[in-house]
Amino acid sequence: MIWRNRRLRLVKEKALTEAGRNKVQKARGRGRPRDPRTDAAILDAALKLFVASGLDGASFEKIAREAGVTRATIYRRWSSRETLIADALGRLKENAEQDFGPWEQLPLETLIGMMIDHGPRAWVELDARRLLARIIGSVPDAPDLLEIYWEVHIAPRRAAFNIILERARSEGALSPKTDADMFQDMFSGALMHELLLKPGAKSEAGLRDYFIRLLRELGLGDAVEHYLRSTRRD
Repeated sequence: MIWRNRRLRLVKEKALTEAGRNKVQKARGRGRPRDPRTDAAILDAALKLFVASGLDGASFEKIAREAGVTRATIYRRWSSRETLIADALGRLKENAEQDFGPWEQLPLETLIGMMIDHGPRAWVELDARRLLARIIGSVPDAPDLLEIYWEVHIAPRRAAFNIILERARSEGALSPKTDADMFQDMFSGALMHELLLKPGAKSEAGLRDYFIRLLRELGLGDAVEHYLRSTRRD
């Protein structure tokens, strides 16, 4: 499967720490999926239940019932609920972005297009407010979930994003003084503020406008304007 192959490639490129790799390997079961369709059904069921009811509503028993499999089938693939949920979240993100190819190879304009046009639509369709609330809300009772999700999915993504930002600095699209890690922290923090703290429903058009304003404020104004002109938008 595309999402699994990409994840394994990123792990092999040492985007994770040695301690993180050991922890993830220990949490996962040794068995391998026998049928990709079963694997997908389990991941879809886990995500659906997690978004609807949080960790309490995403027990192995409930996931098995929703996926139409036995608990033993799940245990052969995942030995912890946190690792299963983290994989389900990673699969969701990677399936949504699979048409764009590896992030570290993306031109800056393509990335901006993803954020301005693809991002808002995906956030609305995924009910991002509820999803983010579930992830953050699980931290006190299940800190391993966020740690595994960070080490397996977020850390490699940030590393790839940094490559794009460093290229943007070298090409003059960003200030040479831009701190790539801080750029990402401010970008994700602003999005969480917009999605979680501001009341009211979020529309695709409203989020698109927010993405544009945010990227401009973070120093990518010229690149944003170039993209908007190339797609005949203002």
